[in-house]
Amino acid sequence: MNKIESQNLILHMVNFYTIFNTEFIDLIPDLSNSEISPLLSKILNFIHLEGNTTASTLSKKLNISVPNISRSISTLNNLGYLTKKQDSNDKRIIYLSLSPKALALISTVISASEEIFLKRFNVLSLEELNELSKSFSKVQSLLIKMRELNVNNKTCNKK
Repeated sequence: MNKIESQNLILHMVNFYTIFNTEFIDLIPDLSNSEISPLLSKILNFIHLEGNTTASTLSKKLNISVPNISRSISTLNNLGYLTKKQDSNDKRIIYLSLSPKALALISTVISASEEIFLKRFNVLSLEELNELSKSFSKVQSLLIKMRELNVNNKTCNKK
């Protein structure tokens, strides 16, 4: 890829990200309630999208200090929203995942918001909706592929 193609790719990614966030930021469930703050909601949503993760990954990806992540993880764990599992090879690594309580909360919030989200798509034809759905699926698979290849490259470079 030459420099102009690279610049165009980056420009398209930034423009897409900006438009998507402007139009669909409310698609991200707001899990805030009497015991879940906006910060804890953000962490739960990240874990929901990421699957198993670690405190250090949360800190890096969400740009939250390690002490704040640790405190938040402790709070979520005490409230019953997280499960922790120690790595079998490296006991220092603790994997975090959502508990059934957290999954139930996310499911409830998404279900309650579904009708509002779907109204946004009423302006598109069925063909356009199918094309959009396929495009999202393609973008998702390409981003996952990039992430996996980058993780593998980092692992290989450390050896």
